[in-house]
Amino acid sequence: MKRDAVDFSRVPERHHDIDRRLQLWGRWIIDRPKPWRVSPMFRQYRSHAWQWHVPEIHVTAAPGENMIIEKAVCALPEKHAYSIRWAYMTPWVPVSAVRRELGLTRQGLADMLTNARDMLVNRLKL
Repeated sequence: MKRDAVDFSRVPERHHDIDRRLQLWGRWIIDRPKPWRVSPMFRQYRSHAWQWHVPEIHVTAAPGENMIIEKAVCALPEKHAYSIRWAYMTPWVPVSAVRRELGLTRQGLADMLTNARDMLVNRLKL
């Protein structure tokens, strides 16, 4: 069975700025604490791992900029927002699962990602 030659990591040159901002936004979103994912027994637990490991310094945009991008992503049509969140927050989810959820082909998903980035550029006036 031959696969379509679609590279989801390829970003058009006109989207390099928004891609960089979305990558920082994706890291910022993932690093936020999510109390609903923690068992009640461990909700107040504080790790002492800092004693043994050198802290990692993450390069991130200002929280204000990340909130602006989050609001812009939330304002996108549902399928476009889903594709952006998949590409920048949960890239480990298989392409086939995202395609099935959105009802798209591989090329259709790639086009939707490009269109979603275009919409964000227009909304943020980059």
